[in-house]
Amino acid sequence: MATKPQAPKQVPKSFIQVARSGNPQSTPRFSPASAHLEYESLFRLCDMFPDLPMEKVLAMYQSGFGASASPNREDAVSSGVSRTPKMTMYGPTRHQVLILLNTPTVEVIMANATTAVEFCNRGLVETHSKLRVESVHKAWDGIFMFTNFVASAAELEVIKQWLKKVIGLAASTVMEPCLPQSKSFLKILGVPY
Repeated sequence: MATKPQAPKQVPKSFIQVARSGNPQSTPRFSPASAHLEYESLFRLCDMFPDLPMEKVLAMYQSGFGASASPNREDAVSSGVSRTPKMTMYGPTRHQVLILLNTPTVEVIMANATTAVEFCNRGLVETHSKLRVESVHKAWDGIFMFTNFVASAAELEVIKQWLKKVIGLAASTVMEPCLPQSKSFLKILGVPY
């Protein structure tokens, strides 16, 4: 009676061994459907920017889809990089404080923007807060201040009090700083043009 040849026993590999050797099954395979979708999105980009030269459109396309976005399919297949766009981030940035004010007050603050930043930071330092105001900008019916962290309610109160000192407003003047509340957003990152 003939015996079957035994398959060699596979020794379990550690995660590091597998990562170092590479997994040939994880490399993306060429499929006509994926190529069609890539070229279709490239053509849409060309339609959106008809005045740009093709080199700039390709650079924009590749910056949005990473190194895998290449008109040369051999380069795209061998790179093994995921094809998800890198242009948006999750959630609106809440690293800002919005303050609604009337137009003359906004003009006074914008004329003294560096002083406003310094005063607000001085007040935050005195309360032992790690929050810092980085810049002040005019927006809609007021101003917004970029901060290094998300401000708490106590920090919003400190900013309000010290901002009133900058522009010489009475303590009874109504000024309510708040955080952004929007749920819909689109933040584009890393577009070279």
